[in-house]
Amino acid sequence: MSRSYDSIEGDIAKARDDLATTLDEIIDRVNPKNLATEGKERATAALKDPRVLAVLGGIATLVVGGITVSMVNKRKERQRIEAYLAARRAL
Repeated sequence: MSRSYDSIEGDIAKARDDLATTLDEIIDRVNPKNLATEGKERATAALKDPRVLAVLGGIATLVVGGITVSMVNKRKERQRIEAYLAARRAL
């Protein structure tokens, strides 16, 4: 059974409309403004998760602790150098 010209033309028109709709959806998805909005929403939602907050708190504690240890070590090193220089001057 052969299809009529009108039937084939209708199928082509439907396929063209479907393709246009698909392209519009793709363009909407890859729009930088939409991507930025989606990323912001996902980041905001992730930051409300208690597990994420706990991890960020732990990281902040490690950073502050590392800075504190570094400062204490530098202060001790400076004191040792000053003591050494004072001892050398006393000679």
